[in-house]
Amino acid sequence: MILIFGGTGYIGKHMVRASVSLAHPTCIYTRPIGPVTLPSNLNLRREFRSIGIHIIEGELEEHEKIVAALKKVDIVISALAYPQVLDQLKIIDAIIAASNIKTIRQMLADGADMDIRYTI
Repeated sequence: MILIFGGTGYIGKHMVRASVSLAHPTCIYTRPIGPVTLPSNLNLRREFRSIGIHIIEGELEEHEKIVAALKKVDIVISALAYPQVLDQLKIIDAIIAASNIKTIRQMLADGADMDIRYTI
């Protein structure tokens, strides 16, 4: 199972669709629906549910909830937006607490808008 943080964001939604197109069981961890949730986000959630994506709603401050989700997955992808870059430390702390994820790799999306095909 693949868990994608930020799966309803600009990059994340493409990662979710790619994961599903390759027949990977996929779930996303995303903010709860609230008064500022955009209609496009609601439509995306409906689309994801219709193709079998499990949606976990929660805040990044909900450590135990993240740990519980991580115990059910094999791969974690963070597609959090740049302003949330430090919030990834919360995910890493939860990965360590869940202790079933053996490897952490970081991929940077800095070159996405510049047609950079490889990172070193």
